[in-house]
Amino acid sequence: MIAKNRVAFGARLADQGVVQDLIARSRIEIDQARLYVQRTAWLIDQHGAKGARSEIGGIKVAAPNVATTVIARTIEVFGGAGLSDDTPLAYFYAWARVLRIADGPDAVHRRTIARLELNGKTLRGGAGPAALASAVPPGRPA
Repeated sequence: MIAKNRVAFGARLADQGVVQDLIARSRIEIDQARLYVQRTAWLIDQHGAKGARSEIGGIKVAAPNVATTVIARTIEVFGGAGLSDDTPLAYFYAWARVLRIADGPDAVHRRTIARLELNGKTLRGGAGPAALASAVPPGRPA
């Protein structure tokens, strides 16, 4: 990890609070996206893709956004080297950005999610406590 080896302003980057904040926020956001994907996969298994439409749309927005944000933070830690041909970060960023468009723009997915919520056609929105209880994975508190 470059943050452990690179020194700036007399200290390792890993010891600087700003860099630690970037790392912590990235870890949290990656885990949130991963859990969202796992929950959606479980919902698809339980209710089919149509029953998890809102969550599928949410993943199509959340995962590429997390990827671009985390890659941008990594580029920031690498400094100018992050944009050079010495690392694949610029390439990764470009493709993560493509993912935000390739399967439909974020705005289209957000509009679909909002419509499903407003019409009570999600497992959460307007469906009542029974549907919510059935959407909780076994062994997990509601």
